[in-house]
Amino acid sequence: MPSRILPIALAACLTSTALRAELSGDDYLGGGAMQDATERARVQAVIDAERQREAERAETLEHERAREKARREAERAAEAARHPQGEVLTKTHCGTCHAPESLMAARHTGLGWTLTIARMRWLNGARIPPEDAGRIRAHLARTQAADPARAIVEYGLAALPALLPVAWALRRSAATDRSPRKLGT
Repeated sequence: MPSRILPIALAACLTSTALRAELSGDDYLGGGAMQDATERARVQAVIDAERQREAERAETLEHERAREKARREAERAAEAARHPQGEVLTKTHCGTCHAPESLMAARHTGLGWTLTIARMRWLNGARIPPEDAGRIRAHLARTQAADPARAIVEYGLAALPALLPVAWALRRSAATDRSPRKLGT
């Protein structure tokens, strides 16, 4: 069945003819040049007046945009004045990806917040300037501090890379002290 439809569709496409337009050829012709100088001056005056009105509208629109931008900046400045700088920076930089509830649930020490911000900057591509990162860390360490058990775990994990070589050296030292040569056997 599909093999019969293809030749019929092909034949229909090849035998179709152009449709007549409802326009005549005269509709495509221009009205002709203006011969009268007064008519030309009148049309030019209309065009110039329209250009002037358009320029005034554009200028008015630009002034309105500038006023709106200044109003929004003033609102942001007033909002920033009501809140500590660290809170504003946290909302600005961290609030674009994280809901406030997730930030409120997280608890870290200063070291933990430093590492968290570093991870966001390096691995996730967060655009946080270093001076803002310090203020954000200080704010979060003050308002979202870890409980003592969490602090011990965070600092213990941070100290682990430094303590592993010491533990390895002590183990090697203890193993050599018990060797048969040392015991006189």
